Amino acid sequence: MRCLKVPEGRRHLFAFPYPVAIWRDPPRSVELAAEIARDLGAARIFTVGDVVTANFLAAGLAPDAAAVDLKTRRSEYVRTVEAFPRILRVRNPPGYITEEAWAAVEYAVKTPGTLLLVDGEEDMLSLAFIALAPDDSAVVYGHYKGALIVIPVGKYKEIRELLKYMEPC
Repeated sequence: MRCLKVPEGRRHLFAFPYPVAIWRDPPRSVELAAEIARDLGAARIFTVGDVVTANFLAAGLAPDAAAVDLKTRRSEYVRTVEAFPRILRVRNPPGYITEEAWAAVEYAVKTPGTLLLVDGEEDMLSLAFIALAPDDSAVVYGHYKGALIVIPVGKYKEIRELLKYMEPC
């Protein structure tokens, strides 16, 4: 084992805790995500992704709002639409956050029970939820390697800085 030291000029990168990755199968992953979110002060949970949203619903934990595109990596159709009283349809191509999608996330954050039904891809909308959600919220999405990612928004405000690295459309 080697001795490792954080360089003084990089200390700020290690000054805050990083988001939580849960490497468990549902329903345990969902239970842990909800418990962690609550323990870190989240009163609201927003989900991004079909499987994540469906797993929350199957566990009896309806998210305050969600974004889905009715597809998964395996091209399956995941049914979540019936669980939400309000549905907004938005266009959002892969790798983008369109103005329309940004406005829809803003509405969803303010209006519990809203499902964003995305024509295109919803993945980048997790960043929009993180940017727009109140500090007493958590954003939960699936990692492509299988983990469930929990972002307690108030504790991880630094993640919002990622928006600086996106180019205007």
